[in-house]
Amino acid sequence: MMAGVKTMMAVAGMLAGAMVSTAAVAGVTSVAYDQPAPAGATLVDFNSNGTPGMTNLPTGFSLSGGQLVTGSANGYSTPLGDTTQYLLVNKSSATLKSNNAAGYDSVSLYWGSIDTFNTLNILDTASRVIKTITGTEIAFPGANNSFGDYNNPKYNQYVTYTLDSLTGARIGGLQFLSTDTAFELDNVAFFNKNPTAVPEPATLTLFGAGIGGLIAASRRRRKKTA
Repeated sequence: MMAGVKTMMAVAGMLAGAMVSTAAVAGVTSVAYDQPAPAGATLVDFNSNGTPGMTNLPTGFSLSGGQLVTGSANGYSTPLGDTTQYLLVNKSSATLKSNNAAGYDSVSLYWGSIDTFNTLNILDTASRVIKTITGTEIAFPGANNSFGDYNNPKYNQYVTYTLDSLTGARIGGLQFLSTDTAFELDNVAFFNKNPTAVPEPATLTLFGAGIGGLIAASRRRRKKTA
């Protein structure tokens, strides 16, 4: 009897694990060139508010560090096809934060002329680092000065990071770091697309029915052997 109970518990564990794993969606994806912001996203496009080097951020967002520029000069390069103002982080760091306590589970940005010395930190709502992504991970070897291949679509990528919904963390901002010239980016989109980690009622019903069937089968076996 104990062996039967242990078997049922093992099967139940596997079913529960399968349900939970299907609810978790996470990771980094990238596609060449810029893309439209996902529907319903809060977009930070860094566009000029009429004064070069200035912008109007969405309500609740703040930006510290970096420069807002257009075009290419002094070793930095505009993201491929970008004709608007963008954020430049040159041998320094910059942080883009939201004061939305609920946070987000996904973020996208257009990362231009990706260099190996660029680093992107995904921050939670308490400014702690959730995930670190380097330029090398997105585009190897990277459009460093010695390569001079800034306009190659390989080095101009629309990068998306989505949290694992089971972590309990929420995205609250981004930190951009570059140890050389430079980290260039635009069109940062914060949004939600992850399914909930809690099984839906229909899934719970199926799960309960499965466990009930296992228990009933065990009882029938005990009656036959009695």
